[in-house]
Amino acid sequence: MNDVKITRREHAEARRLQLIDTALDVFAAKGLEAATVKDLSEAAGVAQGLLYHYFPSKEALLEAVLERHYFLPEIRRMLSADRHRPAAEVLLEVARGFARVMDENRSVMQLMLREAPSNPLIAERIERSRREGVRLLSDYLQSRVTAGELRPHDTAAAARLLMYGVVAANLAGTPPEPFVPAAVDILLQGLLA
Repeated sequence: MNDVKITRREHAEARRLQLIDTALDVFAAKGLEAATVKDLSEAAGVAQGLLYHYFPSKEALLEAVLERHYFLPEIRRMLSADRHRPAAEVLLEVARGFARVMDENRSVMQLMLREAPSNPLIAERIERSRREGVRLLSDYLQSRVTAGELRPHDTAAAARLLMYGVVAANLAGTPPEPFVPAAVDILLQGLLA
């Protein structure tokens, strides 16, 4: 009997994840307000009532989407660079990784950018990611200043410059290569002859 319960539980979790993944695509394409329960259930191939069995509202489904597809943990991992590695190596690795994560999570990015102006939950998530990403990269840059590899500078501004440049390139459809290596080189070398 336990095997049946495990199978049912696993099936229920698989169905829940299917609904979340389908909702991401529908919300990214239509937006939270324009997406109807009918749109969501049709895209998932389920009855509307089943959607309510798992999620009491579209907002609860949106929260589940953000929890499942939120990529801040991956960005944290990338930005927890070994502080003893050279800046040219780490910055290139971080910028390429950041570009890859954004590309792999294009639907999440589309959803977040579409909804942020009118949805405080999403706006807060974007701000938290921005703040933490800048802090982590800034801390790494400061460690390289302390080690004497980089000259003293506003490390938070340098972190923003690199991160915002990668975001803007992604939004504009600019391929990461050769943009990312050039951006890292310009950041590290500066523009003065």
